Amino acid sequence: MIEELKPQEFVKIRDLLVSVCGIVLNDDQDYLVETRLTEMAHEVGVNNFGQLHDVISKDKSLLTRVVDLMTTNETLWFRDQSCWVTLKEVIVPHLIEKLEKGQFNVKIWSAASSTGQESYSLLILIKELLAQKNQSEYFNRFSIVGTDISNEVIFLAKRGIYDPFTISRGMSEERLNKYFTKERKSYKINEEIKSRVEFKNFNLMDSFIPLGKFDLVLCRNVAIYFSGEFKKELFEKISRALVPDGFMMLGATESLIGIDNNFKNLSHGNGLYYNLG
Repeated sequence: MIEELKPQEFVKIRDLLVSVCGIVLNDDQDYLVETRLTEMAHEVGVNNFGQLHDVISKDKSLLTRVVDLMTTNETLWFRDQSCWVTLKEVIVPHLIEKLEKGQFNVKIWSAASSTGQESYSLLILIKELLAQKNQSEYFNRFSIVGTDISNEVIFLAKRGIYDPFTISRGMSEERLNKYFTKERKSYKINEEIKSRVEFKNFNLMDSFIPLGKFDLVLCRNVAIYFSGEFKKELFEKISRALVPDGFMMLGATESLIGIDNNFKNLSHGNGLYYNLG
């Protein structure tokens, strides 16, 4: 029987999460630690969460699992309509124009890619816009790097196989038939789409330099979990990871209000986006 989580134990685990991945738990989120980590406490044979903290602090593989358990990976296909309208009508046409003017390729970063829906949705949109312009030959000049701190979701994103419930959350029947193949009771993203994205495990607290430079960074629905101090650091690092006229997009409920940054705020319809140019 695991003892009930004590306030001081919650603080220790919360501080550990902040130091490892920047995620901040509010004071009223102690229940998340208790509900999500109790099974692990049983597994490693400890009696309380203080002992669990001591064990995971010294075991990198367990610590990685804790991060997986404590991060929420809620995602949909084409999540947040205003974002996708902006991508369709403003940003992707601008990226295509870069290729028309002689740029060799376009690099995009999905900075919290979860199980892959954002990256695959964007590639589908790009493919459709190129087809409308009779420029399908440009598709292979787009590439996406999808990163997430969770090893589990990166594994699922790389597989590109989704059950009917996951598919039903935002994927139209027309697109399903066009971009997926049926495999028993699941659906697999077509290789042409899958080949344009590389998924990898990555901690946003690490240096972005090895990732290279990007024309667009999607950092959607992740900064809400970070402290104000780390948000400032994060957006500063993103600004350095963008090419001079690069774009950044946040989640529909996120903004840079109150955060010192190098971006120009822009809007299109109901959507916000950010530009260095």
